[in-house]
Amino acid sequence: MSENKISQISKNYAKALIEISKDNNSFVSVKTGLYNALDTVKESKDLKLVTDNSSISVAKKIEIIEEIFHNKIDDKVLNMLKILIEKNRFHELEGIVQAYNEMSDSFEQRRNVEIISSFDLDDDVKGHVLNKLEKKLNCEVVPEWTIDESIIAGLVFKFGDYVIDTSVKSKLENLSKYMLR
Repeated sequence: MSENKISQISKNYAKALIEISKDNNSFVSVKTGLYNALDTVKESKDLKLVTDNSSISVAKKIEIIEEIFHNKIDDKVLNMLKILIEKNRFHELEGIVQAYNEMSDSFEQRRNVEIISSFDLDDDVKGHVLNKLEKKLNCEVVPEWTIDESIIAGLVFKFGDYVIDTSVKSKLENLSKYMLR
């Protein structure tokens, strides 16, 4: 899971893309287009230099973006890239991709969850945990299993802005705070 905070601006653009995607159920093509655009920007230092350069006109930047991405990504994504150029917000692209990914998964009843344990769980236990978590969250769970020995025992679940902490470490810390009152 990403530790990066997503700006409100990125969330707003992602939400607009979600609304547009709902109309014709194009979540997959928009998500693919977003990732393709982001990968291209990350791989091309020249493109990054162009989008960041204030001495290059907005019209020229849009022309370059159209040349690179025309017929290669969803039109909704291409139009959003043009708007980002016009509004001088192209640097928000990565945050928009992250926000769109989270929002579209939520809309499609799927949630990415980081599940932290103190040791590697066997497949039967993982299956049992997933089953219970899917029932509790009422959606499909896409797990990311990680190990953190410092939690001693129990599990920690992280998704979106939520954390469910059933670890022994957390319980000991809470007990300590209670006793020091």
